[in-house]
Amino acid sequence: MPVLLRFQVTNHASLRDEQELSLIAGDRHAERAEYEVPGSDLRAVPVAAIYGPNASGKSNALDALTWMRHAVLSSFRQWDPAGGVPRRPFVLRRDHTSFPSTFELDFIVGKARYAFGFTVDDERIQEEWLYSFPEGRRRKLYSRTGRDAEPMSFGRSLTGRRKTISQLLRPNSLYLSVAAAQGHDLLGSLHKWFRDGLRSASDEDFADRLDYTIDLYRSNGGESGRMLRAPLMTLLQFADLGVEDLRIREQDEGIKEEHGRVAAALREALGKRVQVGGVPRHRVQVQHRTSEGVFGLEIGEESSGTRTWIGMLGPVMAALAGGSVLCVDELDARLHPYLADALVGLFQSRETNRNGAQLVFSTHETSLLGQNARTELYRDQVWFTEKDSTTSATRLFPVTDFYVRDSESARDNLEKRYLSGRYGALPFLDDELLGRLTENILRGGKRGAGSTTGTTSR
Repeated sequence: MPVLLRFQVTNHASLRDEQELSLIAGDRHAERAEYEVPGSDLRAVPVAAIYGPNASGKSNALDALTWMRHAVLSSFRQWDPAGGVPRRPFVLRRDHTSFPSTFELDFIVGKARYAFGFTVDDERIQEEWLYSFPEGRRRKLYSRTGRDAEPMSFGRSLTGRRKTISQLLRPNSLYLSVAAAQGHDLLGSLHKWFRDGLRSASDEDFADRLDYTIDLYRSNGGESGRMLRAPLMTLLQFADLGVEDLRIREQDEGIKEEHGRVAAALREALGKRVQVGGVPRHRVQVQHRTSEGVFGLEIGEESSGTRTWIGMLGPVMAALAGGSVLCVDELDARLHPYLADALVGLFQSRETNRNGAQLVFSTHETSLLGQNARTELYRDQVWFTEKDSTTSATRLFPVTDFYVRDSESARDNLEKRYLSGRYGALPFLDDELLGRLTENILRGGKRGAGSTTGTTSR
């Protein structure tokens, strides 16, 4: 049961100053799938939702967590030894390259709690640390100060080929990444948490998500895949999309090659950091039953909502089956509010979420906070982002920062209070600007009418 407890980030994208997202429960609710933290009285929540206006940093908060995962999985095997660290610092200030970026996680693996983090600049890993918490007390496993002559310091409880692994370190590779590649038992299990226990879903990785869904659907995942095919079909039909079944074929090699050429040309023209979405390995035809029989539509001909739901099913079912953390950017995008609500409910419910899965998502769908929602989100599960008007930096804060009046009901109507401006994190719409726009449109229309010379016909 891998569980995420807390994530801190400093200097990533719009998150200039230290921000924290906590999944530690503030209250106990017997009906939601809460998880006990070993060696403490703490419990973790299964769902965390992030709200805020456009460009306030919701996506960047999730991207920071995804980037940390990328660093753990890729720094040793994939990063160019001479290429520095491909980070995304806050750039809206002078001399932004001189400010380091820091990432830290509290998480549970194998009924043990760990704190892992690191600090980087554009060139190297400046610091890295790993602690465990046996019986609630912090114990050092290792720490690293990258600019010292002897960068690594080890705790007594960390055994294995510590020095050998140190000799393989590069300035831009994490010790955790090197240790996992060298087969270290404990550090390999923590590395596996980042690989299998922390997943993401966004528009950019739709092709990979679709392939993953199809692999599970075709039972290519061994025994777990065969067990997941039935619930995948159930969720597919549950969405009331009129889908009877899926027909799957392998993707044409010509399409793959053409996509590769286009992607390479774009990167050459625009730079290596340009991200180009992949092409699915499968051709998917969605089968629909009508009064005249069963007919198929290519998935590209389906509505964006149908494509989104199909592509989401694989990561959702894998998270629920394996007890992993799933981060979804814009959960409500192209999905009906009922479907978004039902998806959140799969993680919130003790009945459907029995393996410790967690969902962290950003959204604009305020109906999920309302009293008419199928799934009740509590105050310790709701977060907001807003940008500082002077620095354009993101601030991430929980609804629990706000006082609850004695007169308010046990189930606070979070939707009503959020939309009324109680918590902030709403866009400011300047009506004076709309007034000027109206004047400009009218003025431009009159000038356009005066310059019309008429039309001629043959």
